[in-house]
Amino acid sequence: MRLTAALLISALVALPCPLMACSLCGTMSKRLSLAQEFEQADAVVYGHLANPKLTDFNTGSGTTEFHFDKIVKDKADFPRQKVIVLSRYLPVIDPKDAPRYVMFFRVPAKNGEPYSGRQISTPGVLEFVAGLQRYRDNPAEMLLHAAKHLDDADPQIAEEAFLLFAKADDKIISQVAKKLTAETLRKLVKTPDLEPERLGMYAYLLGACGDSGDVELLRSLLKNPAPRFFRAYEGILAGYITLQPKEGWSFAQETLKSDKNSFVLRYAVLRALRFFYNANPDEYADHVLTGEALAIAQPDIADVAIQDLMRWKRWEHTKLIVSCYDKASHQSPIVKNSLVRYALACPHAEAKALVERVRRQDPKLVRYLEEELK
Repeated sequence: MRLTAALLISALVALPCPLMACSLCGTMSKRLSLAQEFEQADAVVYGHLANPKLTDFNTGSGTTEFHFDKIVKDKADFPRQKVIVLSRYLPVIDPKDAPRYVMFFRVPAKNGEPYSGRQISTPGVLEFVAGLQRYRDNPAEMLLHAAKHLDDADPQIAEEAFLLFAKADDKIISQVAKKLTAETLRKLVKTPDLEPERLGMYAYLLGACGDSGDVELLRSLLKNPAPRFFRAYEGILAGYITLQPKEGWSFAQETLKSDKNSFVLRYAVLRALRFFYNANPDEYADHVLTGEALAIAQPDIADVAIQDLMRWKRWEHTKLIVSCYDKASHQSPIVKNSLVRYALACPHAEAKALVERVRRQDPKLVRYLEEELK
């Protein structure tokens, strides 16, 4: 199980990442938000369904009317009409309370139909998303605005507000976090059955703007965490470090030191380190590099730390990394490949010597990794 997790994570880390997103939110940062769809569409229409007709019971095919209630985002050549017929069957259980949808169009639209659509509970979430347009050139102000809606009574608005944080740059999040109100975040962190990624984000934000009274709350979530907290661990730890730096960094290092701690928890610590480095490398580099060195010594997580350092072009641990190539504990292909990949990117003499050695032993591997880096 541990090896499988390591393989999956290393494969993901090695992939190019053209869009920066929050390091504390896991896969939530990849969830398509309503705000993204709104931004990408040429026209956006809010309306309701009516008169569904099932033409083939076996395939579920049919038609459904979509009635325009409001054009939320317009374009000059978008056709003005009151209703269109969708070429799919969407059930309407109660015609007096028909499902409400937001539909997204390209202009000109193929067959006059939307390319995507989403059921929504109220038009309030559309008003929230449309209002974000005035912050397009100021992402920090957009996050400050979103923070006011993290506990919105409309769950769709609250989700959209969270996703703005999940998709934001670590640096901007760390700048905004200090300006937030702790009371709301404190309430959210204590919410039962909160999604782990949301818990992690809110715990970090609380740590950034909270006070000494919040230390024990965050500490209690870190010690003997329930399995559901594992995916929130990096955010909780980041909040604890921010609120209680000396104790927090010590706790992170102690967690990384021992392979008796689960792979999942140690990987979560590395994600927290990644967040701090992305947020402010000048301030946090020493602590981050100390933690990465501890991870390099452990074969099941060494490749993750090595790839982080390669991506950041931090060569301080080159001797340590090169020395791992001959260690019996670091002989798995995934770790050895990460070592060679790092050596190919590193300008130091020790790294170049390792590359030449491996090139003599396995020239095909070196050529493959060189092409991969390109």
